[in-house]
Amino acid sequence: MKEMNKLTDQMIPRRSLLKGALGSAAAVGLGALSRTMPALAVGSANPEVTAGDVAILHFLAAAELIETDLWVQYCELAAGNRAYGNALNVIENELVTYTCDVAGDEQSHADFINGFLTANGYAPTNLDAFRTLPSSRARGARNIGRLTNLMNNTVDTSWYLRYRDTGNPDFGDTYPQFVEIVNRPLIPVDNRHLSRHEMQLIANSAAFHFVATEQVGASIYPTMIPKATNLDVLRILTGIGPSEAYFFASFHQSLEGLPAISGHGLVFPDVHVNDIGAHHIPHPCKFINPALPLACVVRPGTTPNSGAVHLVQGGINSGLFRGQSQQFFDTLMGLAVAADAASRTC
Repeated sequence: MKEMNKLTDQMIPRRSLLKGALGSAAAVGLGALSRTMPALAVGSANPEVTAGDVAILHFLAAAELIETDLWVQYCELAAGNRAYGNALNVIENELVTYTCDVAGDEQSHADFINGFLTANGYAPTNLDAFRTLPSSRARGARNIGRLTNLMNNTVDTSWYLRYRDTGNPDFGDTYPQFVEIVNRPLIPVDNRHLSRHEMQLIANSAAFHFVATEQVGASIYPTMIPKATNLDVLRILTGIGPSEAYFFASFHQSLEGLPAISGHGLVFPDVHVNDIGAHHIPHPCKFINPALPLACVVRPGTTPNSGAVHLVQGGINSGLFRGQSQQFFDTLMGLAVAADAASRTC
């Protein structure tokens, strides 16, 4: 417990190091300054960092800061609220540890991307001005401003069916929700007494959100890869992207221990007896061209279905940003539009 609390103690101040001029999408800045690390992009074989590369990295830094914000909240409640932590560990006996580990890893992604931008003469992405949402009042949560809202959310669970099928949204395939989680808390919101059953419903909902979050993270990186030009930027995308898929797989596997319970309008089925199987290893699916053989890949992977704008709209639809200012939405959508518009120049 002390180790986990120490982690969250360290992570909050680190955010203050990410100074920049982000008050609007335009304020992020694309003007080149002198490089402090010229070895990052040298030689004719490695094209200079382009405006499109910078747009991609600015958006991904924002996405990683948002992910860090929600995972820090999960870590605080998982580690500091015994009833919630116990309910998570019913699903997977190390799920509390996983939430804190991933919080630190997502912060490292944001730090690295912003560090690369700074080293190449570009302003880092900074969302500190938008840390205005209230914290949970439950035991374990810090009373600090948040970027994200985990207290009233709708969770997309269609990926559960998608990864167990040969279809792919990039070819128009659609899937229903596996579990209907609509306008539900994903963390305890205050210190009111909750039965074990009620707390387990919250933990089960959170467990599906864990996977949904990382499923989106797993798709955004391969969607951006074909748009990048600079080889170091490509290394960033191909290096961080697989770690997001790793998180997706880890939390997905945790659902194999999900308890089958229901109540308060929620129904979590017994994943061991459903007709599609509990196993989390994905099925091969259509990829690039339906005339080609099926392949086991991350899906979707195209701009309309897994690009930056799609990611932001999904967060808005889920209630993740409920209570944020219009300036926040304009800023985030501006970054998303610029990232989606990026294209490889050579």
